[in-house]
Amino acid sequence: MTKRHIHADVIHAWAEGEDIQIKVDGEWLTLPTGKLISDGIFYPSSEYRIKPKKVKKEGWVNVYSERVVYGSYTTKELADRHAGPYRKACVRIEWEEEE
Repeated sequence: MTKRHIHADVIHAWAEGEDIQIKVDGEWLTLPTGKLISDGIFYPSSEYRIKPKKVKKEGWVNVYSERVVYGSYTTKELADRHAGPYRKACVRIEWEEEE
């Protein structure tokens, strides 16, 4: 029985078209599609991963005359419930995070 390659899951994902990243000096770098790994070379001593997908998030923050309240709320109703009497606005915010 042959031993399974240490990066078998990443290799399969790469073969199916997923973007792959390699860790260099503690930072994840996306490999150019079809360039560096076009021959299927995955070095056992290197660290690879499937590039995480970005997920859109949203929240609501309460704004006061001289500051924004700490943190955000998942719904406008929650932000309204926690608002102080001097709130100027309730603002919807959007951002992206990795899965």
